[in-house]
Amino acid sequence: MPDLTAIYNAFDVDEPLPADDDQRYVDLSGVRGDSKIARKLVQRIKNAGERASHHLVMGHTKCGKTTELNRTARLLENEGYATVFFDIEEVATRTFEYSTILLLMAGQIVDQLGNRKVKVKGASAKKLAEFLLKREITLGGQISGDAGGKVEAELAPGLLTRLLGKFGLGVELRGGFQRSREITLKIEADTRGFLEAIQELVADANEKVLEAGHRGLAVICDGCDKLAITATDENGKGRDLQLDMFVNHAADLQSVPCHVIYTVPISIPINLGDSWEQNPEFVPAIPVNKLPEIDDAYHLAGRKALEEVVDRRLKLHQTSIDELFQERSLFERLLMASGGHISDLLLLVRNAVLEAQTDEVERLSASQINRSIRDRNLEYTRLIESKYLSILAAIDDSKTPQAANEVYRELIFKRLILEYVCGTENRVNLHPLVAASDAYRKWRNPQSV
Repeated sequence: MPDLTAIYNAFDVDEPLPADDDQRYVDLSGVRGDSKIARKLVQRIKNAGERASHHLVMGHTKCGKTTELNRTARLLENEGYATVFFDIEEVATRTFEYSTILLLMAGQIVDQLGNRKVKVKGASAKKLAEFLLKREITLGGQISGDAGGKVEAELAPGLLTRLLGKFGLGVELRGGFQRSREITLKIEADTRGFLEAIQELVADANEKVLEAGHRGLAVICDGCDKLAITATDENGKGRDLQLDMFVNHAADLQSVPCHVIYTVPISIPINLGDSWEQNPEFVPAIPVNKLPEIDDAYHLAGRKALEEVVDRRLKLHQTSIDELFQERSLFERLLMASGGHISDLLLLVRNAVLEAQTDEVERLSASQINRSIRDRNLEYTRLIESKYLSILAAIDDSKTPQAANEVYRELIFKRLILEYVCGTENRVNLHPLVAASDAYRKWRNPQSV
């Protein structure tokens, strides 16, 4: 009999797969437009040689980017690079700014390289620590240092880690956008001094990494794709955080003198290749439903790939799709309801297992599948605002994006619509749970509901 508790825990959508998890990992490149994200990022960095390079990864939230970045980090280590990996979402709310990223990056470089016995020089850490104390950024007033912000060079790396760690800058950034703005405004009183201090520290770290026999320093900054579209500033004016970060401050993010990979929101309405060294690597949804003018081979291959994703997790607990579900068609319903978004599929399976546990049955029947889909449908329905309905209908008809439309940005950011890549063709479609919602169906055809 299947161990439903173990299976439930095996479908935790908040757990990206570690780089060495070959038992659960399925290479989905073939059903994502032959993306090969990890290998392509590594090759781009190798192509850059000794020159610093800066890269972007874009995709729907929770589409598997972190899993691919974990594998990227492992491949980079295998190629001889020292990697620093951090997730900004673990520290900041979703209203951070470019200054937040650069500060956290500096702290993570000092901390993670220190754990590898690669020590950043006190002099470069001292310069940044003194800048932060002088500008009264983070908890500087509570950490030793005189009014002039003087720091002993030999103590600077440890002090910087405290200033920029979870209980320093992290505590401050939990204050939301207003606190982020306060920090940024203090920094921008001397933007040049701030950037020079960051650059000196990173250059020193890269030099130490090379001296230790590595090929170079590579930083992976995850979580930036979750940056909110807008926030209200200190004057009550709305600010476009995504454009401000990745367009207005693109040069600042690319001024870091080492290799850096940033995740970027899918809802930025601009060609980022105009502001960055190259276009982003894109992680699309996986086709599992028929798309117009697209060969059936694409959605059939997508279904097979996602079946393997689920089956591999089940096999670790001595079961299979056919053993867990009373009929394979029940699993296929969950698959199609997910729209090919991997975390939605995992969550639908997990919730169906929970329903079976609640009903005290061993296998999943139509009853549990229906409730799982219904509950997930309600989550999406709550996101549908009246202003979205006409755009949703236009996308439903054309299966193409609505260019330069602010509502489209919200739809793609909230995952109410999904983007696919099938060979050389791109398609956009409503998330199946949105298309099936009473709110959308009633608006589209009032007589049918």
